Amino acid sequence: MGSGKSTVGLVLGRRLGLQRLDADDLFVTQHGAISDYFSRNGEPAFRQAEEEVIGEVLSRAEPCVLSLGGGAVLSAQTRDRLRYGSHVVYLTVAEDAALTRLNGGLGRPVLAGDPGRTWRRILAERHALYREVSQWTVDTTGRSTEDLATHIIRLVRQAETTTPTTGAVHP
Repeated sequence: MGSGKSTVGLVLGRRLGLQRLDADDLFVTQHGAISDYFSRNGEPAFRQAEEEVIGEVLSRAEPCVLSLGGGAVLSAQTRDRLRYGSHVVYLTVAEDAALTRLNGGLGRPVLAGDPGRTWRRILAERHALYREVSQWTVDTTGRSTEDLATHIIRLVRQAETTTPTTGAVHP
């Protein structure tokens, strides 16, 4: 959360000439505002619907850049899908930078209460899952989106020269 997934994904899509999709945007198109859905239906229902949205994208044949919501890795099915046919980049960020980017947690139901403490708890719970599905970890703290995109493109191209992969790039 707050690592720059959506922003970096946008630049990657443009630079790679691939369709750029954002799982949160797709969710909103299909189900309405995430915060409203979350409040009405609870986290388990949200995670199930999120898994379905992501599954639809990952089942497509054409390559794309897909930015995932931070909790997408909580789904074992999503993690399984990400492992095969995709380049997955785990974007990390320092806590202070994340909270600044997230405007102190406003509009993020999972950050309600003490945003810093909640952000640390969520990261501790998810870190191993992010590492499980990603080929690379890239720290976004203090780096421009263009620099990050250049770095990620270099990583992906280097990997493709040794192991061809079809599918999506997932920041």
